[in-house]
Amino acid sequence: MLSPEALVRFALALVRFTTFLMVTPIFSMRNIPAATTIGLASTAALLVLPPLDVPQAAQSLAALLLLVFHEVVVGLILGFLVVLAFAAVQFAGQLTDVPIGFGMATVLDPNTGAQTPVFSQFYFILAALVFFGLDGHLWLFRALAQSYEAIPFAGFIGMDVTYQTILSLTGEMFSIGIQLALPVIATILLVDVGLGIVVRAVPQINVFVIGFPIKVTVGMAAIAAALAAMVAIISRLFAYDGLLMTYLRALLTAGGQ
Repeated sequence: MLSPEALVRFALALVRFTTFLMVTPIFSMRNIPAATTIGLASTAALLVLPPLDVPQAAQSLAALLLLVFHEVVVGLILGFLVVLAFAAVQFAGQLTDVPIGFGMATVLDPNTGAQTPVFSQFYFILAALVFFGLDGHLWLFRALAQSYEAIPFAGFIGMDVTYQTILSLTGEMFSIGIQLALPVIATILLVDVGLGIVVRAVPQINVFVIGFPIKVTVGMAAIAAALAAMVAIISRLFAYDGLLMTYLRALLTAGGQ
């Protein structure tokens, strides 16, 4: 049976794990029952059960509430890094939709209940498959368990390091998004140039009528041809030595100092 101090340790660890899971796009889907998320967080918290260096916190309600707030902030910061990583993929989808002609088309995302661009949803599903295929979820749970060594209960968070890490990952997000969407953007640009030459040569052709199906067909073909390269780029994002884990480890190494 858990002692009062062990119960407090478990509750605080549960707050960090639950906050992290509720923020990350993969684990916060609407089709995942809340009981499953809480059960997963409870199991992880029970297995980790980090030490509490402030035992008197279990006897003070104000100190306990402050520790809970601290754990919520840490979980939000760590989860936000994962949000930025998946935002890079969704950003690529938005860049892809506009040149093809799907910029005005959106589909209902059953996971979030919001309207999302067509290829943003496609890239997100592709990224999720690559993420689980590379055991990204296991690396995230291992990093979260190791976060108590760098940022223990009542430990200070290096806000300068956190700010620089988030800012740098945000820049990488735009870079990766452009890399993923560049094959389609370049291909559609060549199609636009070709259609412009055709219109100049034969002004009677209605470019708006023939241009849309041509762009859709060529754009889909470009995506199919570049799919292997896209998987490679996404793999560099979610692999164990990829960008996400690199920035996450950098935050855990210096963020708690």
